[in-house]
Amino acid sequence: MEAHTLHRRLLALLLGIAVAACAVSATFVLLPTQDVRDQNTDYGYVYSGAKSSSTDFIHANMGQDTLLVLGSSEFSTPKSLVPQVPAATFGEHNYGKRFMLVGEAFDQCLWDTMAIGAIAKDGVPQNKVALIIGLGMFTDGGVDASTFSARFSYSLYRGFCSNKQIPDELRQKVKDRLAQQGVDTNTIRAGAPQNPLDAIDGVVLGGIDDLKIRSQLADVRSSGIPLANGPVEQPDWDALREQALQDAKRMSTNNDWGVEDKFYAEGLEPALPSLKDSRAEETYSNTPEYDDLDLFLQACDACGISPLIVIEPTLAPYYDYIGIGKDKRAAAYDRIREVVARHPSARLADFSDHEYEPYYLFDIVHFGWTGWIDAEKALYEFATEGN
Repeated sequence: MEAHTLHRRLLALLLGIAVAACAVSATFVLLPTQDVRDQNTDYGYVYSGAKSSSTDFIHANMGQDTLLVLGSSEFSTPKSLVPQVPAATFGEHNYGKRFMLVGEAFDQCLWDTMAIGAIAKDGVPQNKVALIIGLGMFTDGGVDASTFSARFSYSLYRGFCSNKQIPDELRQKVKDRLAQQGVDTNTIRAGAPQNPLDAIDGVVLGGIDDLKIRSQLADVRSSGIPLANGPVEQPDWDALREQALQDAKRMSTNNDWGVEDKFYAEGLEPALPSLKDSRAEETYSNTPEYDDLDLFLQACDACGISPLIVIEPTLAPYYDYIGIGKDKRAAAYDRIREVVARHPSARLADFSDHEYEPYYLFDIVHFGWTGWIDAEKALYEFATEGN
């Protein structure tokens, strides 16, 4: 019965492959490959899941002057909202370093582990990577399966598994975590095939993912910015921070918390009456995210990459108001530091002591005007160290 079922599944898969091949072959010919490079365009600051899942595109558009920076929804902040975002500060000036921002909302440390393993397979400039994290990633229960599945990248997972620098033990830990997050068993097996059936699944899943990514990269290619090719400048951090303060005061006028006016008026103020002590049960302790952060650092160790972990603060007055007090947050920050301290090659850029500083965030969790300047200074100094 088992052999009969296997035979039927193989036949169905082969038939599906044949039909799909006829349907998509023309599309594959028409779409450019993932590794297209434009010497005059900078795609490092484009916020895109397709870009973030394509190691070929990432590598094609990085140079030795590029720092790979992994993160999440903070990369979505537009220049019109916060003029200090990396696309403006570094994208429009030649400071001798560029950033390749990789990640989208809800990309957390398990995703980052797969990403760094996949990207490092073909090397990372300067053997350095930065990862931006915040307490929002460490909420009790961890990221739910449906959210994780929406951001799961088969291409990154397959690249992670095929990186020979990744130890078998670490590879298995990632597989186990994917199973916990609800990723289909056949998909997990296809990333590191053990038999012909797994390999066929891998071909199908890889082809589907490649087609999806290539079709979406068209939007990425239309969103790049002109490469800053002028004479190399030195960033004047004092002047940049002073300008950030001026911009912040102009854009934050209707609240005492130092957040952006529209966010406060439309997203925060109307909800405040119902939010008082609404999250008092949150502990930031019952989550797999600390272990996932350790997996990320293990992957960096295995690939010979030095990581910088950037800790993004929360908006303390808001979190105090909803019942997640300073002690709880301090304990969570301490746990992050403890995980990082286990890895001698890892560094910290810890901005958690700015929780009560106006204008550091433009909302409750994302870098704002002065926050981005401080974060960019840390990234720049990390990137230039040893040069």
